[in-house]
Amino acid sequence: MALAAFIAGLTISESHHAQEARRRLLPFRDLFAVLFFVAIGTLIDPGQLAVGWGWLLVLLAMVLVAKVGVSYVLARIARLAARPLQLAIGLGQVGEFSFVLASLGLATGELDRPLYSAMLAAVALSIAASSVAVRFAAPAFQRSAM
Repeated sequence: MALAAFIAGLTISESHHAQEARRRLLPFRDLFAVLFFVAIGTLIDPGQLAVGWGWLLVLLAMVLVAKVGVSYVLARIARLAARPLQLAIGLGQVGEFSFVLASLGLATGELDRPLYSAMLAAVALSIAASSVAVRFAAPAFQRSAM
């Protein structure tokens, strides 16, 4: 089934109907993005997040330093044909797979509830913030290059 969907996607992407298919699928992309954030929001326990707010700050700082900072430095060193700041901000988010790992950690007792809520909040905040910040980084970069 997955192989058939992959081949269908390749076929559509090469056809003259690709633009129409993208136009028709765009509302679903937006709908699933909204559903994603609503689902994550329902998993975050505000009471536990209030207890684990320190963890939230630590996790967000780690994302900024370990992902954004390192990505920016490596993009500059490699002299990529891209805007290093925009690339780093775009990569500077916690991936959705971290939900799986955090849920396993909670289920096995390795994570407590405040840390679990802080991790969920860090994922949601980093995804939302990087989506917005990457759009602001492009004009800022263009102004600084002039």
